[in-house]
Amino acid sequence: MAFFDWLRRVIEPARPPKHRPRHAQRRAAPVTPPDAPVTPPTPPAPLTPTPQPVSPTPQSTPAMTTQPPVAATLVVRLVDDQDRPLQPALVLTGQLHHTVRFRFPEIPGYALRDVHGFTQTYLSEYGLTTLVYVRHWGQPIISYLVDYDTGRLLQLPSILRGRLGTPFSLTPPPVTNYHIFQAQGQQRGTFTDQPGQVVYYYRRDSWQTVQRVHQFVFLQSDHQVYDEPNGRAYGYQFPTDSLWRLFMVITLTNGDEWYNLGGEQWLRAQETVRRDHQFIDLHLPAPAKWHPQAFARIGTVDYIPHQAVSIYREPYGETAGQLKHGEALDIRGRVVDDQQLVWYQIGPAAYINARYVRLAPIAYA
Repeated sequence: MAFFDWLRRVIEPARPPKHRPRHAQRRAAPVTPPDAPVTPPTPPAPLTPTPQPVSPTPQSTPAMTTQPPVAATLVVRLVDDQDRPLQPALVLTGQLHHTVRFRFPEIPGYALRDVHGFTQTYLSEYGLTTLVYVRHWGQPIISYLVDYDTGRLLQLPSILRGRLGTPFSLTPPPVTNYHIFQAQGQQRGTFTDQPGQVVYYYRRDSWQTVQRVHQFVFLQSDHQVYDEPNGRAYGYQFPTDSLWRLFMVITLTNGDEWYNLGGEQWLRAQETVRRDHQFIDLHLPAPAKWHPQAFARIGTVDYIPHQAVSIYREPYGETAGQLKHGEALDIRGRVVDDQQLVWYQIGPAAYINARYVRLAPIAYA
């Protein structure tokens, strides 16, 4: 009976205890023979949880906000190097941090030199840029200092430079042993794109009178030849009883008289005889006589302020005095020489070069 009970317990499943739920089953432990080796029970494998798909957690999306563009203004000043406006300021508008679309203006007669506050984008709502321009250089004014009687250049020419449109004023510079005699050219004005020229004519202080003549001189003795009155003697002489063409007669302040025989050849007037060649025919042209044309006008002396210009007894002849700048003139006649230079007769034996005369406008009834 005991064997069958054991066998039944082995074959039939074991009944659960009364305190467990009915659906739970219990497996009967196998009967191990008394002489069989004991095997320790195998621990059950740990249960691995099955991964479940994870749905992403929805994130909150911020609301999209659109901001209006910010307006920006850039003021561009156009000034000269003295910070004086050349043109009205330019006002450029755009959007903040956007590109500034701008081209540098061209101003006639000026060149761009500096830019202050330059920017390629609108960096702030209000900006300022200053463009500095300078004038172009004008053409120079060249002045020459010339010995009026000999045509010799007394000094190297001087050059005056300036910016376009800027004024200039020239005065004759002092020259040792000379005084100013005449001036030609514009001495006051503004620099332009055309060059200017001023010629100052000087005469020696020791020369009291100068006569340009068309005569001949007969030498009654040998004469030493000099490079200028009271100057350096050459190594040759002009012989006695020789006849020479005479171009100029100079009277010095000490009363000495000298003759110019052409170029830098001078001799003293002692022991000489001046001739017009009425008795000896050398087939030379006779001197021209001055025949003034009728010319009745009113004018003024146009020379150098606070200075005087010389007048002559005849054109290119001996000086007859001086007239101050601005002095009134009563013109009686007009002479045009073989070089087409004009002289005005202002008295019986008084002539003035026309370049130093400003004629008054003609009044029409």
